[in-house]
Formats: sequence, structure tokens, C-alpha cells
Amino acid sequence: MTDKLDFLLRDDARAALDDAGFHARVMRALPPHRASPRAWVKPALLLGSAVLGSLLAALYLPAGSAVIQGYIDLAQHRGMTPAAVAALAMAGALLISAIVLAADTE
Repeated sequence: MTDKLDFLLRDDARAALDDAGFHARVMRALPPHRASPRAWVKPALLLGSAVLGSLLAALYLPAGSAVIQGYIDLAQHRGMTPAAVAALAMAGALLISAIVLAADTE
């Protein structure tokens, strides 16, 4: 029953409505789309947040560990040392930032 109702509603939604050119007139009357003058703000905030998060992660690393050492530990399969966890966390934060920037279609 639900599938049949869903099919009927979707089929009805696909049907074209005769609006006597109303849609075209409205679209012509709208002003042209202009890019926001502050289009750089969102990427700058996102990148700044990623940098700040990475700096905080580096500052709060356990004593004696370094991010470079974490990557070395990962490359040599030494396990999840605190430095390796911090290195992965910083790499993940930057990767997520890059994905969000790349996915932004505005």
C-alpha cells in the first residue's frame, strides 16, 4: 500500500504544470546572481580553525613526543604511541578541512 502511494505521489510530482510562462517571467525579473564580496571568509575561518586545532594538538602532546616521531613510529609499525596518535589526529583534522573546502560549491 505504501509503495503504491509513494509511486503515485512521485509520478504526480513529475508531471509538468502549465504556468503560462510565469516561471520564465519571474526568473527574468530577478537580479543576476553576484558572488558575495566576502567569499574568502568561510575558507579562511575553516583553514584558521584547522591551523589552530593543529597547534593546540601540538602544544598538548605528551612531553618528549614530536609529530615527526609519530610519523616515524607509524612508518616503522611500532604501534599507536602517543606521538603517532597526535600525528594521525593532526593529519585527520587537516584532511577533514580539505574535504570541506573541496565540497563547498558556493
